[in-house]
Amino acid sequence: MFRILSLFICAASLPHPGICSVPSSGFDPTPARVLAGELVKALNSKNSSEIREFVNKHVLPNAQIDQRVSRWTDLASQGAPFKIVRDLKQTDSTIDVILVDKNGARIDLTVHFESSPTAMISGIQLAPAIVVEGSPPELRGWKDLRSLAKLILSDYHSPGVGIATIRNGVPQVAVAGYRGVNGKDAVTPDDIWSIGSIGKPICSTVIGLLIEQGKLRWDETLKQALPGVQMDPGFSQVTLEQIMQNRGGMPEDLAFRRSEVDRIAGKAKTPVEVRELYMRDILGRKPIAAPGTRFVYSNSGYALLAHIAEQVTGKPYESLVRQMVFKPLGMTHSYTNADTLPKARPAGHIDGPSGLEAAEMTGKIEWMFAGAGGGIFMSVGDLAKFGEAHLAGLNGHDGLMRAATVARLHRGLPEGPRGERLYACGWGIETLPGVEPFHGHNGSNGTMRAQLAIFPKASLVVVGIVNRGGEDVPAPGMAAVLAIAERYAPK
Repeated sequence: MFRILSLFICAASLPHPGICSVPSSGFDPTPARVLAGELVKALNSKNSSEIREFVNKHVLPNAQIDQRVSRWTDLASQGAPFKIVRDLKQTDSTIDVILVDKNGARIDLTVHFESSPTAMISGIQLAPAIVVEGSPPELRGWKDLRSLAKLILSDYHSPGVGIATIRNGVPQVAVAGYRGVNGKDAVTPDDIWSIGSIGKPICSTVIGLLIEQGKLRWDETLKQALPGVQMDPGFSQVTLEQIMQNRGGMPEDLAFRRSEVDRIAGKAKTPVEVRELYMRDILGRKPIAAPGTRFVYSNSGYALLAHIAEQVTGKPYESLVRQMVFKPLGMTHSYTNADTLPKARPAGHIDGPSGLEAAEMTGKIEWMFAGAGGGIFMSVGDLAKFGEAHLAGLNGHDGLMRAATVARLHRGLPEGPRGERLYACGWGIETLPGVEPFHGHNGSNGTMRAQLAIFPKASLVVVGIVNRGGEDVPAPGMAAVLAIAERYAPK
C-alpha cells in the first residue's frame, strides 16, 4: 500500500491530532488568534471552495486570490487535519502558533495580518517547529555510548539504534538492537540507514564545491543556470544561494501521492529524466514568495539544485555525491538509491494495527527528491565524517572545501519573526537549553529518523539514528544529541 511520503520531518512531533479546535484556556482570544484558528479550520476542510470563501473574507484584497487558494488547498491535501497546540508570540502584525499535522509533525505557523479596520491576513509562513526542553531525564545517566544506545532503544521502543560521535578528532560508534522486529539480526556499526532530509546539507556541499570549481556562482540565477528552460517569470531572478537558504519562493512539496508522482515523472526511465520532468513541473508553477523575502522549507528547491548540478557537470547527481563527498571523505559505507544496496541492513518501521511493521519507501519519488534527501543511506560513522568535514571549516580549516565556503554555507538567517532558529544553506542553527548553539539537520523518510549535529566550540559531531518512524518528543536522534552535548558541549 502506497503511503504519503513526507521527506520533511520536524525534530519534534506529537501524537496524531484531531480536527482543529480552539482550546478554552491557555490561549489569548484576540482577533488575530481567532483569525489563525479560522484559517486552520478552513485548511482542515480540505475543500477549495471553503478555502476560497475564507480567502475572500479574511485575506487582503490585493492578494493573488487564485494563487493563494491553490497553494493553501495543496497544503491542506498534504497535511490536514491540523491542530493548534501552542501560542508562541503575537506582535502588532503577526501571530505565531505551533501546529501539529496529520502525521504528527510540528509546524511553526506565522500569520501576517493588518489590523485596520479589522484583522486581515496578508500572508502566512511555515517553518519546522523545534520545541525541545533538553534531553529526557532518563537518558542523563549514561556511562558510555553503548549504554546510551541501550537507553534510547528501551525508551523509544525502536528495533535498533546507531550513535556516532567525533570529539576532538576521535571517532566512536555504538549500536544496539536489531535490524528488524524479529530480533534475529543484530545491528552492526557498519550498517547503513536512511538519512532523509540530511541530504539537503549534502546537496548544498555539492553546490559549494561546484562554486569553488567555477562551474556555478552563489548569485547565479535560475535563468542563467537553466538557459532556454521555460519558467514562470517570478523564478527567473531567484539565486542558487536563495534556494539553498529556502528563500527562493520554491513550492514546499512536502509530500506526494503515487498518482502525483506518476503525473510528474511520466514514463521517465532514469533518475536524471525524472528530475528534469520534476524541474519543469516546479518552474511551471507560480512562486509562493518573492525571492529572498521569507523562509519556506522546500523539498522542490533542493531537487532543483540537484538537477542544476547535473546540467553543469553532465553527470547524474548520484555520481556527483559519490565522487565529490563520499570518496574524498573515505565514506566507504555510504550509498545512493542508484547503487546496489547491501541486502543485510536495518529495515525501516512504522506503527501498524498490530504494532511495528517493516516498511520501505522506494520508487521514482526518491529519484525526484535526491537533492532533498531521497534515497541516501549511510552508516552513522560515515555521517559523522561528513559532519566533521564541516566542523573543520567552521573552525577555520580548509579541507573538503575551503573554510570560506563552509562559512558561507553556514551563514544563517532567521526562519521567522522570533529569530530563535536560523537556517543557512541546508543547515539549521539551533539554540537549545543547556548546550552551545549547534549546526545540524534532521531527516526521515517516515520509517527511520536521523539527526546530525555539529558543535564547533566543543569540536564535537554527534549522529543518532533509529529504524522506526514515530512522533516522540524529542526525536530519538535529537535526544541522543542533547544527552551527549549536555556533557561535552555545555553552554
